[in-house]
Amino acid sequence: MGRPIELGTPRVAAETESSSDEEGWVAEGSDDDNEEGEWQDPTGGALTAVFEAAEAGDVDELQEALGRLDVSIDTRGEDSDTAIHLAALYGHSECVRVLLAAGARADVADADGALPLHDAAAGGYVDICTMLLDAVGPSTIDRGDSEGDTPLHNAARGGHDAVVQLLLERGADATLQNDEFKTPGQLAERGTPARQLLEEAQRQAEAAAAAAQPEVPPPAAEVA
Repeated sequence: MGRPIELGTPRVAAETESSSDEEGWVAEGSDDDNEEGEWQDPTGGALTAVFEAAEAGDVDELQEALGRLDVSIDTRGEDSDTAIHLAALYGHSECVRVLLAAGARADVADADGALPLHDAAAGGYVDICTMLLDAVGPSTIDRGDSEGDTPLHNAARGGHDAVVQLLLERGADATLQNDEFKTPGQLAERGTPARQLLEEAQRQAEAAAAAAQPEVPPPAAEVA
């Protein structure tokens, strides 16, 4: 995840990277890759149909394709996205709902360390962000991708104040920096509601942290 403000020390990304044996990840050079290293559908077409329906927002086709799927619903495709990544990226809330009901995981990262929540936050899709947060809980809300961006960074960069508000209400940390030492508030355009929300959240977080610091008594006066 990101780290609190600390100048001069880049964020450590190790916790954001999923291991190659995580469900849905295909190791390079495995049997699922052809000789040219191109992705091949291990189902002979059903998984491709799931991806295409999720990307297009075709709920009926998605449900039909899921009925034919004989691999994990969290299997990654050509660009390392799972089906729920695609549905979240393109803003198809009903497809996200269907995929979650079918058992899709909201906490699986793509090759760039991004969760479906990163994609939905970047697009400003409040309803999808809500569904994903309800599905996975608060444990991944501050997860950083390979560049240290949290979902809150993505929402701030896009100026999506409704998503910013939602993430803050769910406990997102406005003081975390990405790998370029930028907080979400620094990515939002000046004068926008998103920037104002983030700056206020950062002030409150910093004030709370300062108040929690133990008071150090002054040194005792020396006695002659």
